[in-house]
Amino acid sequence: MVLRYDDDMFLENGGSINKTEYLLDRSNYAFFEFRPKLDPRAGWATPFVTGHKYKIHFGLTGLDFESLQVTLSEEWVESDKDIYFVHNWTDIRAAIDV
Repeated sequence: MVLRYDDDMFLENGGSINKTEYLLDRSNYAFFEFRPKLDPRAGWATPFVTGHKYKIHFGLTGLDFESLQVTLSEEWVESDKDIYFVHNWTDIRAAIDV
């Protein structure tokens, strides 16, 4: 899932959007289907607009990957603005017996 997440969008930073309501509204998110990791060269190419911040989340249940690779387009130039990705990291692999 991908969500535009610029700071200046939200009420607390002078914007017009309530952050909690925005995050809960699933219609604000873009969804991408997973491809099996058989050949990394066959992965998805996803465009992002420079100068923005995005919240990315894997799966509806918050799958946690141990690695993620992001590569720049051949069209990228040094004068392009930054892109920020916000991603949660949740270690859900441990089992605790009580």
